[in-house]
Amino acid sequence: MPPRTPTPCRARGCAALVTNSGGYCDKHKGDGWKQHQAGRSRHQRGYGTDWDKLRSVIWARDKGLCQNHLRNGVVVPAYCVDHIKPKAHGGTDDQANLECLCKACHASKTAREGIR
Repeated sequence: MPPRTPTPCRARGCAALVTNSGGYCDKHKGDGWKQHQAGRSRHQRGYGTDWDKLRSVIWARDKGLCQNHLRNGVVVPAYCVDHIKPKAHGGTDDQANLECLCKACHASKTAREGIR
């Protein structure tokens, strides 16, 4: 696959060129995650009635079990439905991008995403 074409960092006023899929330079790489949710209601962030319906579908599909633990052969009840690729990093609400996670897996995944 050919290398990505460099584009300007998505942070306002930053002239750094980046080739990563997130669109932010190393200095601003956490900014997209912070700005994504700041001061917005769940409906404004895309988690309204349609999300509630989709969440129920995913919960039923995954049988309410943490998919991360299940991949390792351990059965743990799920806590939430999470985006595999976060919306802040270009993920969608497609069913293939959603999975159930337990509280511990969700917390560790969210922490990793915040420092990307």
